[in-house]
Amino acid sequence: MNKLKQKFKSFFKWLWQQLKDWRTLILFIIVFIVMSASVWIWYVLGFILNNAWFYGVGSAVWLFWAGPFTPFIPLCIAITFGIKKLHLVLKERKKRHERKK
Repeated sequence: MNKLKQKFKSFFKWLWQQLKDWRTLILFIIVFIVMSASVWIWYVLGFILNNAWFYGVGSAVWLFWAGPFTPFIPLCIAITFGIKKLHLVLKERKKRHERKK
């Protein structure tokens, strides 16, 4: 059990080190908002139409994605780091192209 706790601790420590860069943190927030748009659309509809049913659907969708065995947070993390890596590759390619000129 201690080994599992240690793995969780090291994972969150690594994640925190990655998110300390403000650009990565902003990117993570943007990815989180975009990925959870299916929830916020229902809440906005509920607010506009003043209908509690829409709030219920939004809450049900959110509870599903926030559940223990759903890939929401790992997907957000993976997409964030994928976009970050793609940005770094494109930035490096641009630098190499400018050096050739």
